[in-house]
Amino acid sequence: MLLRIFGLLDEPTWWHLNRIPAGGGVELAQVLAGKVPHARDMEFFLDDKGLISFDSEDLKQRWAQGSGELIAKPAGSSPRYEPAPQLSLTTVAGPDAGRTFPLTRRGLSVGRNEARARVRDPWLSAREFDIHLSSNGTVVTPMNKPEFLWETGEPYAVGSSQFAVRRGPGQTLATPKAPDEFEIDPGQPPSPPNVLLQVIGAAAPLVIGIVLMMVTGMWYFLLFSGISVIIAAVMVTQYRRARQRFLRKIRHALDSATRQMRKCVYGPEQIARALGAQTADPLSLKGPQPKHPVLYLGSGIRKAGLSQAQQDQRWEGHLTTTVPIVITLEPEHRMIITGDPARLRPIKNWCLAQLLRHTQATAGGLLIEQRQYAGPPQVRIDSQVAAESSLPQLIFTTKTHILPDEYTTVVDLAENTIDGALKASKIVPLGISTSTLQKIRFGLAADQPEDPLDSQSLVLSPSTMQGYAAEELATTIATGKLGLAVDLVNDGPHLLITGTTGSGKSELLLTVLTGIIERYPPTEVSMILMDFKGGASFNVLDPLPQVMSVETNHVAQTSFRSLDAITAELLRRERLFAEHEVPDYVAFRHSFPDVVLPRLIVAIDELRVLVDNNSDAATSLARLAATGRSLGFHLILATQRLQGAVNTDMRANIGAVMSLRTATEHDSWETLGTGDAYRISPTTPGRAYYKTGGGQPQLFQTSRYLLDDEPVELVVADPQGREYLSKTTDWNSLTQELCNRAKHFPVADPVILPVLPSEVSSTNLAAQHRISPPYEVIGLVDDPANCNQYPLTLGPRAEGTDTTGLTSSVAWVGTADSGIATAMRTVCHHVLRRGEHKVFLDGGQNRSNRHGWDIYLHASDASPDALHDLTQQLTRLLAQEELTTIVITDWGSWATRTVTGHFQGFEDYLIQLLRQNSATLTLYIFGARELAGGRMIGMIPERLYLPLNSSTEHRMIWPKLVSVPSIAARAVLVTAEQETNGLAVQLSYVDPPRCAMAEE
Repeated sequence: MLLRIFGLLDEPTWWHLNRIPAGGGVELAQVLAGKVPHARDMEFFLDDKGLISFDSEDLKQRWAQGSGELIAKPAGSSPRYEPAPQLSLTTVAGPDAGRTFPLTRRGLSVGRNEARARVRDPWLSAREFDIHLSSNGTVVTPMNKPEFLWETGEPYAVGSSQFAVRRGPGQTLATPKAPDEFEIDPGQPPSPPNVLLQVIGAAAPLVIGIVLMMVTGMWYFLLFSGISVIIAAVMVTQYRRARQRFLRKIRHALDSATRQMRKCVYGPEQIARALGAQTADPLSLKGPQPKHPVLYLGSGIRKAGLSQAQQDQRWEGHLTTTVPIVITLEPEHRMIITGDPARLRPIKNWCLAQLLRHTQATAGGLLIEQRQYAGPPQVRIDSQVAAESSLPQLIFTTKTHILPDEYTTVVDLAENTIDGALKASKIVPLGISTSTLQKIRFGLAADQPEDPLDSQSLVLSPSTMQGYAAEELATTIATGKLGLAVDLVNDGPHLLITGTTGSGKSELLLTVLTGIIERYPPTEVSMILMDFKGGASFNVLDPLPQVMSVETNHVAQTSFRSLDAITAELLRRERLFAEHEVPDYVAFRHSFPDVVLPRLIVAIDELRVLVDNNSDAATSLARLAATGRSLGFHLILATQRLQGAVNTDMRANIGAVMSLRTATEHDSWETLGTGDAYRISPTTPGRAYYKTGGGQPQLFQTSRYLLDDEPVELVVADPQGREYLSKTTDWNSLTQELCNRAKHFPVADPVILPVLPSEVSSTNLAAQHRISPPYEVIGLVDDPANCNQYPLTLGPRAEGTDTTGLTSSVAWVGTADSGIATAMRTVCHHVLRRGEHKVFLDGGQNRSNRHGWDIYLHASDASPDALHDLTQQLTRLLAQEELTTIVITDWGSWATRTVTGHFQGFEDYLIQLLRQNSATLTLYIFGARELAGGRMIGMIPERLYLPLNSSTEHRMIWPKLVSVPSIAARAVLVTAEQETNGLAVQLSYVDPPRCAMAEE
């Protein structure tokens, strides 16, 4: 977190504190005394109370937003009395509004550049006036004019500025709000009399009376006709009075609307004086804020609308008045302010001050000249008219050719007009100087070091692993001002994390997973972690009970082993829910709370490597993502970029994304729908945006976990980056602590077993599974789809044991260095212990010991005559239905041999022999390419393929097999009953090697 310390002479103001000490203010004061120069002679205060009086919980509550403030004072300097109210001279209007100067009996000189109180107003003289306090009041002495007593209740206008005298500290700033439409409701206007009727009504009786008087000579006829003139005059008088009353209502409504509009905003004076207010939130940064930024530009003449009465030209000249100019910056709207640079600078400073307050209150940010400031941009500020943007644009330029319309407002400082959706004339813009802007920035803590790690640390909860994951899967990733908490059940169910190298992707991924592990016990959450960075990311989490497996190879075979197991688990859950007649995971957990069925998380780091190594990976993941929501399954995928790693089907089922800094703006748009992630600074690893559904991206900073025994660190917030706090979690220590806390928790049955070992002993496997002769263990089978690993034996299936027996002839296909020699020795050891006839056809380069074999023939001695004798012996044995086992090595040395007196080769003879005597003849053949592509392989349904050192060309004639790591003695088992592409097997060795094949 950031700590700002006031009152340190010649010392930095901003400091980084890694965590609030457990000892609260007392321990923090000790840390300050040891780390901050001259702090031993200082006392630290928080809200006029000594720091040592606050415990850790008080400090955490006060500094929950990730930053705090302390005031350093000399020891023993606490005030003994309350200070008297202070007077100040404040600029309330003009180009340098908001400037405040202490007013004492010494007095002030006010002017542009030769005065103590300097105001940046070009219409002021170098020294405009003096002001001092006297026993009679405030006396103002203008230059070259007589002095006068200032009635301080009224502003004093000079130049283009207005001044006022204020007493005491300022008040809390009023929260701005968007004003209503500038309309008034004075009621119904009076109806004007009909002039023609009035003239006729008054003139007709008068003419008739005159005629009668002249005809009759009676004068009273003229008096009688004058009554109509009086009636007409009364009607005109009544209308004029009604008109005056209506005009007074208009003026009253205009004054009321103006007052209401002034209440919607604050001016430079209010925000400047609020900085000194002795309240908890002087700038009203907490609480409800307007949805869009509201700007108060100054005053101008506007014409109001009549809300009920129809517009009538009779009132046009009375609907205009001077009102505050308040504009709401709504999305896709733009406001262009034009003028010479001298007039642009003050109003630009004032707009920036208002926007900074809004961004601090809403945890937002600005995009200033293509550079991001603080959080998610809410307004775009440029010096030139930019292309269309979803953000509201605020443009300050000397001239523009853009015409105003309903989406564009043009403020012309040269003509003092505003045109567009809002129209005004004779505007008097507000403005502040750069120094006043800096003061406001400082008060808003907007002057904090650029791109700090603005977050508090994560700590382990005392109630570790107590969560219930039936309806949620929540975790906290960041705290403080840029904090973030997510729930994969409601926001996901799957999460995608992107970010370029060095952006903090692995740290974020570990923080997400650890937060879930820290919250839920092993019976609520299980994880399968697939790390395609050589184990650099996930190995540290392997000891945790929630982690079932960590796959660390960079090849597709290990990942697909895991994906097969996951697919099988999801199918099992589908059958389980169908059997119990429940629709989804949540319903099952509520209906059967005693059944252990944890949520399953599959996390993949560097997804691109997986997809590149196997084109089917993306399709498999998309299928899993589509079916996982209702089955309690969640994917967390991390990759540097989406292109080539995440296809459309997969993305359609991912509800939440986190984007750290991206390499290109296109990558950011592809992930977030905005270019925000591209503008994240490289100096802030762990800074990212979070977006779920159609919402706006939310900026957050990945927090690090702090353990209780880690030391408290305090370093200077150095803009040059010479000192840093520890930015990453001590994952080894954290994992050990979590393991200690999880010792007594039960663990769910694994969905996936560990990968096969690289070496397997036949003796150990036989002892472990209680397998004895006549069965021989030749390997360990990995069956991830059924979450099982079991021995592979030669001979009939052993009753009561979990084994797979190869009961008929078997072929081993592989090169000389693939581990096939190990399998050959194990097979020979098995055959030599059996009681049937044993035949060994040796194709090796060196002759093996022939002891124990009933028939032994080496390939170098296999002449046609020798093979003829061999076929005769085999024919006699099998004719007597004697059980016979033939072991053939290096099948390529025998496949093309011919036999004397036969019309077929040796291969044809063996094929015919095997067809006729399958019940009594067992054939164990070892070979390479010739065996895989020959006719003999079709007679042997049980085969073992060893891919190590086999070329791609050779493997083209193999069947489609499951991928396995290229290690010695690793094979793929294919049988007639095996519906898939085989099962991985680690072939075992006999220890000690007692096979005659080992004796040269």
